[in-house]
Amino acid sequence: IEKVKLMGIELCALMFENLLVYKTEGKKESWQEGIYYLDDIALSKDVYRNGPLFFSYKGNDTDQTLGEFTYYLPISSPVEVTEDSDFTFQKDFKLDRALLLRQADEKLDINIAFAEVQAFSNENNLEIEDYFYCILLNVYGEYIVDLYAPLKSQGDEE
Repeated sequence: IEKVKLMGIELCALMFENLLVYKTEGKKESWQEGIYYLDDIALSKDVYRNGPLFFSYKGNDTDQTLGEFTYYLPISSPVEVTEDSDFTFQKDFKLDRALLLRQADEKLDINIAFAEVQAFSNENNLEIEDYFYCILLNVYGEYIVDLYAPLKSQGDEE
């Protein structure tokens, strides 16, 4: 896949192995709650985190202030999770094709950043999903957010 880099948006892939996954519903502005929860799990379960925390958000069709969050914590090796646990284990995560807006947190609002990616996709005839992933890169105690919007077609066509 050739990189398309216009307006700070590029076409790329995203892959991780061995993830703890936590799903919950909540208000869009409360996205950090799941991050704190997964950080606590990592500490209490004695697992080694080996990548950035990230989450997906898909808005609720009937209430625009609420949505479904799925949080992902990359860890060093597979773990067994009990059925009554709040989280699950996922072996692989892969997005073959997504539009990436680096440092989306500079837009002040993730919704504004996602709207910018949507506008870019419309202008370039690229169809994206109605949800996105935010990769949280911790740099000196501050989060830098990269926003990934998956293309509806995940195939190998150009």
